[in-house]
Amino acid sequence: MNRESPPRPIRVDTRRTPPFTGATGWIERFGFAGLTLASCLALYLRILLGRARLDLPAFTASLRQAGLSMLPAMTLVSAAVGLILGRQSQSILAQFDLPGLVLLSVVYAVVMEVVPILVGILVAGRAGVALAVRQATLTVSGEMDGLLVSGVNPLHFTLAPVLLSMLLMSFAFAVWGSLVTFGAAALWLWGMADLPPALFLDALTRALSPADLLAAVLKPMLFALLIALIATANGTAAGRDPEGIAQAATRTMISAVTAILIADLLYILLVRG
Repeated sequence: MNRESPPRPIRVDTRRTPPFTGATGWIERFGFAGLTLASCLALYLRILLGRARLDLPAFTASLRQAGLSMLPAMTLVSAAVGLILGRQSQSILAQFDLPGLVLLSVVYAVVMEVVPILVGILVAGRAGVALAVRQATLTVSGEMDGLLVSGVNPLHFTLAPVLLSMLLMSFAFAVWGSLVTFGAAALWLWGMADLPPALFLDALTRALSPADLLAAVLKPMLFALLIALIATANGTAAGRDPEGIAQAATRTMISAVTAILIADLLYILLVRG
């Protein structure tokens, strides 16, 4: 009597391919970032029109994470940069007795380039990486699917409060960082090179126009927007692999710094001419 061989078990590959992979992954990331931005802007518009409410506890926690926790580091780094610039300016003044020209260059470089880039890098390292890790954790654990099933937009839950806090704190840090840097440099030159602080104020009014000051506070906010979109895309791309959480954090930091420098270069080439 012939026995029928038992059927072979069917192996089903339950592994899910992470999003934004393959040759067109970078195009998908750009598309996802655009949809993310449009979704957040639509939510902010609905909040202004009174048709939606902002998650105040999440917004407050984001302000503390993206702002207050960074304040000591921002102050220390700005003061260090100011002292470094003061010391280097003192060396230049010892060779060339042109305080007005030196201060004009220092003031413009600090306000337009050094402080905005510094703020962007610090925001990327603190708030950007934290956002990427949170987004990746929700994706890996499946909680993102739970939000979708519950009818909650995951982007409104994770990104909307964080993006708003990053924009506000980037603006505040741009102003605070410039003041601390100028103060440290002026104190150094006043004490070591006998340069009166009034020259700094004169250089500030001569080197920067109102349009320059507006650009100086808008650039860090643009950087914060890029950082938030990059962190969200990298966190979502983690898939279900737990190792994707660490990869999302690393990619966010590297991509954010690259995006900051490229955006600043494009501003110089296209806007400043």
